Amino acid sequence: MFASPNQSRRSTVVKALVALILATGCVAAVAYAATKPAPGGDGSRAAREAAATASSVAFGRPSASRAATGGYRSRPRITQHPAKTSLSSTVAFAYSVRPAQVNFQCKLDSSAWKRCSDQVFYRGLAPGPHLFQVRLEGKRFGRGLPTRFRWTRTEPKGFLIEADLSGLAKLYPGGAPVVLPLELSNPNPAPILITALRVTVTASPPGCASASNLELIPSNASPTKPVRVPAGGSVKLPATGVSPPALALRNLPVDQDACQGAQFPLAFSGSARG
Repeated sequence: MFASPNQSRRSTVVKALVALILATGCVAAVAYAATKPAPGGDGSRAAREAAATASSVAFGRPSASRAATGGYRSRPRITQHPAKTSLSSTVAFAYSVRPAQVNFQCKLDSSAWKRCSDQVFYRGLAPGPHLFQVRLEGKRFGRGLPTRFRWTRTEPKGFLIEADLSGLAKLYPGGAPVVLPLELSNPNPAPILITALRVTVTASPPGCASASNLELIPSNASPTKPVRVPAGGSVKLPATGVSPPALALRNLPVDQDACQGAQFPLAFSGSARG
């Protein structure tokens, strides 16, 4: 007894993307430096000025002339950010400065400056260009110059799943599963990570119910083992370490003669993140 899947050569299903990654950022430490008196320190004006300059440099603060204009000598360094072209409506930023400072202010697009910690998340971003800014802020020296990062959020397009079913082996009760070769295509201008691939049967032949006779085996792609498809590129499965969905015919303790020569129309779906 055997059954074969639908022998149509190509089957295409489009599935929308879910673009969401929350990454963790660094935690900035607070560092302090003690001021040492200048050599030969005798309380003279020169000694006091030398000590003040040393303290200013140790804290990353401006000198007396710089402080008069406001702002810090150092700018924050952005250590985590989205790609220049991103599919995700949620992004994370992390930043730091050396020597470390206590206070940061952040700003997204045309919103107002707000106090922020050493990392920040933004959700529900609309498609289009965006600008993130971060700066140092303190009571004594005012506000520093901002560090900026620009990127574009692109509306994600569904990836394509094409199945070549022309050369499949036949299914036998209790036999080994038959893998279903796929080609995954990414029409987006940024890479995607496919985290799930599934196969379903859209109709059953007379006398051979697919729900009871067929075992539908999903791909081993997962959020922890995704399939990376480059921007505008494609990937074929099976590949090293990643299998496509598969089918197996169960060996049931009932008459399965109606499944001989049967054909099962298949559909494919999946999910991905950007």
